[in-house]
Amino acid sequence: MDLLPLLYSKLLFTPADIEQELGNMRSAKTLLLRYQHKGYVSKVRRGLYCVNNIATRQPEANKYQVASAVTSTSFVAYHAAMEYHGLAHQVYYNVAVGGSMAFNSFDFDNNHFAHYNLSDKYGIDLPVADSHVRVTNVERTIVECVDRIDLCGGWEELVNCLRGVRYLREEQLLSTLCFYDKIALYKKVGFLFEQLNLPVSQDFIAECKRYAKDSVTYLTSDGTSDAFSAAWRLYAPHNLLTINDQNNNELV
Repeated sequence: MDLLPLLYSKLLFTPADIEQELGNMRSAKTLLLRYQHKGYVSKVRRGLYCVNNIATRQPEANKYQVASAVTSTSFVAYHAAMEYHGLAHQVYYNVAVGGSMAFNSFDFDNNHFAHYNLSDKYGIDLPVADSHVRVTNVERTIVECVDRIDLCGGWEELVNCLRGVRYLREEQLLSTLCFYDKIALYKKVGFLFEQLNLPVSQDFIAECKRYAKDSVTYLTSDGTSDAFSAAWRLYAPHNLLTINDQNNNELV
């Protein structure tokens, strides 16, 4: 029985998908080995396979589709989500995979996939144009990248990503901030949004600034935050002002 049309409709599949059609796992594994030998499919990781382009014998699935298929809770996160939403300044080969089900990191098609324990219960987009992708929405992506700047390629890359933002849903931003419930994160988000003149209301900035009276915060944790914003009680890289030609926060 030729299952290639079915597998191509799935794009990514497991041996169990073949077993369901053939009736037993032994036949499924035999067919799977034959397809691999002919170059019709590639092994992504243990228990997960991808169909190949018939002409080139290269995987048909892109890194976002692979990340979304690793487990039943997987989705694209952090910098990879920035890339998917067209906001990234650079393309990286480290793909952050969120989800509640852990897995061992693996390499496939020149990309490295690593798991991060993130909730799959909110803020996940299921793009109409690609039913094989699950990705954090723009607002959640931004908040989580501010929270883990190291997973967005550093503060310069984060700033370049944010400069490409043209529209934001404040209710989504606030729900993500509320979920994390970190004073420092409110301050970091508010500071960056004000500094870069992102498309949010002054009410949103004021809500974030309510937390500025509390303890001093560092935007980055790698020693690059060397200038102090009295308004936000926050240390940030001095060059951030130079890059964005902004002087809204009197850094000294």
